[in-house]
Amino acid sequence: MSAPPLTSRTAWTVKRGLMKLRWPGLAGLGLILFTAALAAVTIQSARERLRGLNEEVAALNARLGQRGTTNSSASGRSQLSNFYAFFPLTEDLPELLGRIHRAAEQNQLLLKKGEYKLSREVEFRLARYEVTLPVSGDYSRVRGFVNDVLQAVPSAALDELTLKRESIEQSELEARVRFSLFLGAER
Repeated sequence: MSAPPLTSRTAWTVKRGLMKLRWPGLAGLGLILFTAALAAVTIQSARERLRGLNEEVAALNARLGQRGTTNSSASGRSQLSNFYAFFPLTEDLPELLGRIHRAAEQNQLLLKKGEYKLSREVEFRLARYEVTLPVSGDYSRVRGFVNDVLQAVPSAALDELTLKRESIEQSELEARVRFSLFLGAER
């Protein structure tokens, strides 16, 4: 008698093992195979993405190297001067305050009074002009006013916004808004 071929014997062993597993074991085996295939695909796509990012980094480094050789005359000192040149001068202050008042008018807010304070620090090359304005109106108008001021005056920063309402039924609220306008020194 001859021995059965090796492939048919292996197939019979595999079938018998699968029958012993029953449906929970088969489901688990299927999940293991699915996870292994998914991991292989994910790893391959991540390797391709990494290769693309490395090529992009190399291209950006090459461009940066070229820019660094042609733009080497731009020192840190001139970059700092460009930074300070962004800020308006103290002589532009009336125009900046006019922008703030126009923003209040556009949002139908009345500015009756305000507190204004100019301060300079020795180590700081910028002057700080604090503008504190009490306004009253509904929330959307106050918020619109603040947004419009920050858009119209790029060198402005919102320092404080205090909202107060007498009762829940009132739509009108009292607000206190404080901006800091940063101003550059004369050029």
